Amino acid sequence: MSRDISPMAAAAFLVSLDQLQLEPDMTPMKLQKLMYIAQANYLASTNRRLFSATVEAFEHGPVVYSVWREYSGQEIIRPEAHRNLDEDIPEDVEAFLSKVWQKFGSKSASWLRRYTHTQEPWLRNYNPDGFRCVIPDQDMVSYYQQCVPANERILHQAVVTVPATLLDEDAEADAALRAFLHR
Repeated sequence: MSRDISPMAAAAFLVSLDQLQLEPDMTPMKLQKLMYIAQANYLASTNRRLFSATVEAFEHGPVVYSVWREYSGQEIIRPEAHRNLDEDIPEDVEAFLSKVWQKFGSKSASWLRRYTHTQEPWLRNYNPDGFRCVIPDQDMVSYYQQCVPANERILHQAVVTVPATLLDEDAEADAALRAFLHR
């Protein structure tokens, strides 16, 4: 399972997916919200970071600072605006980011802003008088694992889900499964 790619590689990949649309609409704000959604879902499904940067609580929602410095403003990000990175993105990360794009890529920047503003990780950590307030990884993990319904989450391809009732049917199988999952 891959992890800790550079945030710029993840951002460039998401921008490249947007460029495949008939009418690309990736703004810096939309990119920031997709980066947060990707990091939060990856953390919640793998307990590992997708990219090697913290997410911060800014006025307009979660932000990955290094990506914010590279892509700023309100205009749609054009293909020539992002640099060509030499970093190869592992296949499982491409698949994961593609799932993020499939679920949220058609949403507008303003929709994604409203969506992230309702989530506890941003609400808990945003301070209008603060400066670069970090959203702790554990806040994203807890919120996405406990508050976001499974059908709304994006899981890494290595994650297997089982119905909760499966664990209640056979105590011996339950114990064996729990032992397997916790090794």
